[in-house]
Amino acid sequence: MQSEEALEALPQSDSFPRSLSDRPFAYRAMVQVGRFFRYKPLGGFGVFLVLLCLFCAIFAPWIARYDPNELFNGSNPNYNPELAAKAQTDPSLRLKYDSSVFTPGKPLLHVGPSMAHWLGTDTVSHDLYSRIIYGSRTAVTVGFGSAIIAMLAGTVLGIMSAYWGGAFDFITQRVVDSLQAFPALVLLIVFNQVIASPNIYWIVLSLGIIGIAPLVRVVRSAVLSTREEVYVTAAQTIGASDMRIMAKHIFPNVTAPIIVVFTSSIGVYILAEATLAFLGLGDPTTVSWGQMVNTGRQLGPSSPGMALYVGTALTLTVLGFNLAGDALRDVLDPRLRGRGGRAGF
Repeated sequence: MQSEEALEALPQSDSFPRSLSDRPFAYRAMVQVGRFFRYKPLGGFGVFLVLLCLFCAIFAPWIARYDPNELFNGSNPNYNPELAAKAQTDPSLRLKYDSSVFTPGKPLLHVGPSMAHWLGTDTVSHDLYSRIIYGSRTAVTVGFGSAIIAMLAGTVLGIMSAYWGGAFDFITQRVVDSLQAFPALVLLIVFNQVIASPNIYWIVLSLGIIGIAPLVRVVRSAVLSTREEVYVTAAQTIGASDMRIMAKHIFPNVTAPIIVVFTSSIGVYILAEATLAFLGLGDPTTVSWGQMVNTGRQLGPSSPGMALYVGTALTLTVLGFNLAGDALRDVLDPRLRGRGGRAGF
């Protein structure tokens, strides 16, 4: 009787502080994000840079002030509209007067920053700010597209290679060794020389194929230890098929390294596409940061503005993905928790 009375005297469960697992999902997500930014400030800064790049890529038509391919002309004080109209019927007038008389405006070639053009114009009279904003679309498309291709193919091949072993594992690893034996830049140049005019989709595909090899290595090493776990042996004992074991028991337990490699590799792919464009091997129909950096480099040290602005955008984007990937590795790898503070989650 005394124990029952003591239990009744205790406060109701609603008065106890609720644990984080009992909170709504939105609240838990906000708390985890706050912890991440608190314990991983560099990773939080990287996430901010990534979100900024994605924001510019998604809302480029509203953020950019002009069309990236629009050419701008300045006023020409020597322009004479009457003579220009007469020259249409009397071509001899063009021999008597300077050509500037018949031109309503001259191209704004590489002018400095102004209210009309915040970062100035390039060597073809394009608005540089608008070109940089639209260049983020190319960077995001190449980075995420190539990373997704490498992740899907590398994950499937890595899991099957480690789980099945034997001849399939031997052949897969020799192909991986062959891909890794050549420098990545050489393979990129070879792939892009296969077709006459490579477009952005071919570049994404070639970068994704090159990225398969290192991901296969990472996934294979993780699966080799996971396949010896008790739950995998139990699934084999009850007669589960290989596909079910790989999909239901092995894959969920190797997602952490896959996510880390996926996040970290996006910056590498963006830099690789910029390198190709810098060398003149990219898609000439798209706005690419690498091509713009090359154009700015040709202007020399007397006009470093163009290369500086575009190079800063490229550097911050790649830095953001690298910092976010490193922080995510610390969060998802239990061996790194507790080093230099909590990992965040």
